[in-house]
Amino acid sequence: MNEVLHQFDYHPLWIISLFVVFFVGLRKTNRPPQPKSFTAPFRLLALLLLIGVSIPLPASAQEAEAADLSLIAGQDQDTNPDAITFTFMNRPIFTIRSGVMGYTQKERMMGIKSRIEIAMEKGGEDKVTIRPTPEGGRFIELNGLAVFQVRLADLDPLTGESLDEAAKTAAQNLKIAVAEAREQNNPHIIFKGISFFILATAIFFLACRFIYWGDRRIRKHLLNWMASFDATLTVAMRPQQAINLFIFLVRVGKSVLVMMVAYEWLTFSLRQFPYSRPWGEKLHSYLVYTVEGMLSAFVDALPGLLVVILIVFITRFTSNMLKAFFSRIESGEVAVSWMAVETAKPTRKLTQALLWLFAFAMAYPYFPGSNTEAFRGLSVLVGIMLSIGGSGVVGQAASGLIMIYSHVLKEGEYVKVNGIEGLVSNVGIFSTKIRTSNGEEVNVPNSLIGNSTTLNSSRLAEGKGLVAHTAVTIGYNTPWRQVHAMLMQAAESTNGLRSLPKPYVSQTALSDFYVEYRLVVQVERPEIRRITLSALHANIQDVFNEFGVQIMSPHYVNDPVEKVWVPKEQWFDAPADGRGDGKPG
Repeated sequence: MNEVLHQFDYHPLWIISLFVVFFVGLRKTNRPPQPKSFTAPFRLLALLLLIGVSIPLPASAQEAEAADLSLIAGQDQDTNPDAITFTFMNRPIFTIRSGVMGYTQKERMMGIKSRIEIAMEKGGEDKVTIRPTPEGGRFIELNGLAVFQVRLADLDPLTGESLDEAAKTAAQNLKIAVAEAREQNNPHIIFKGISFFILATAIFFLACRFIYWGDRRIRKHLLNWMASFDATLTVAMRPQQAINLFIFLVRVGKSVLVMMVAYEWLTFSLRQFPYSRPWGEKLHSYLVYTVEGMLSAFVDALPGLLVVILIVFITRFTSNMLKAFFSRIESGEVAVSWMAVETAKPTRKLTQALLWLFAFAMAYPYFPGSNTEAFRGLSVLVGIMLSIGGSGVVGQAASGLIMIYSHVLKEGEYVKVNGIEGLVSNVGIFSTKIRTSNGEEVNVPNSLIGNSTTLNSSRLAEGKGLVAHTAVTIGYNTPWRQVHAMLMQAAESTNGLRSLPKPYVSQTALSDFYVEYRLVVQVERPEIRRITLSALHANIQDVFNEFGVQIMSPHYVNDPVEKVWVPKEQWFDAPADGRGDGKPG
């Protein structure tokens, strides 16, 4: 029985693979089909293990150890390109960096392997001892037989390890490897490992079942919750997009949990068999070192994070103080001689931006990883991108600041810029929004405003109105006093014009065929300027037609026989409705 078990060699990859393949096959034949998402981890696990066992394995322990000699691992390229790590039972013992009496490192390793086998066949308590050599080295003995020597030339000068420390480490590794070699041929140890492996697999199966059950329950509750609050829930995205985002996060959490459980299962299973125990220990130590490294990095970063938090709190407090101060200036509650009301808002934004930039510069050295090359390279890349792509933005911002602090225009004023005429609704750092009389909002870049002539109809107007004017051309045969009186009468009968300051008429040109009269008024509400001027033009026509005065526009060549005017009885000819406002009844 022992010979048969010895020939089988108890390779852990064979045992784990056969069990998983049998388990998956049993599930497929004796159970109804499961969802694809649940069977996927088991199929992937079986595939990986089958790939692992596809490597030809020897039929005996002696052939397995011979194969270990052919697969030389871990050469130290930094100190000696010929350095070889001697392994026994898949466990590194020590590194051979020199030859002895003409024997190369590989020949030394083969001799060490033979002597270990002889010492184990000799029998005994497998006691490992250390004995000094006349040459200054250390002999490592097994059952009283010297199996290898740790020499001064085998030490790594980079680590600074002493000869005694290297010999002690090698002896300890050999003792563990010999014990595992004994366990490798012990059927009870192997069957115990198989039993623990089966138990761990069952726990892994139940854990996966629980994780997938929790995934289904959480997604079901999310769908029900979103459906119940669909009518009242206000989110920044569509309800279906929010559901998809939550489901994606749940699936990511499920995958992370499954990978963690699978990692623990694989680590525990490999540690149950002597040959694969070093692999399991490496996986376990890697996980432990990773977690310890993360915790250590977090602890080391705590002082810097506290400084960053302190800087953020101080900056936020200062920002709120500045915001409160400038808000009082914006509302007119506080008046200062060095700042106008319209510049308080952009000054507040500019000051807060500079404050946060200064805070970021102060907190930058305290960010975790700020002194690493990756962090510095990312900072340089971001700086280059901002310098290349932000040149136009900086120019726009500079134009906006110049325009704001030079008081070219402000919100609520009626302006005309580059053919765009309307009420200023917003003055920003990069652009200005103008609402036209046609109900359209035009976004004008501040650089265009800085390079164009701006006509401001509100700046010199008294009160909150705006100045407007219109012109008519009347022949020389009409008394100018009559024209003045008719224009003033039309202005008085027009709704939406201010009585104070009083409208006035000026004669702006004495042309060849007519006199140009200009009526200057002040519109009460700038947002209805177009409607008010349209009503004023209609009243001017009515008044001039009422008194039989001809308006000389457009130009003419000869005086007509009769005056060109509309009698009052024809003012409301079809399709006019008789109300006089020009709107359909």
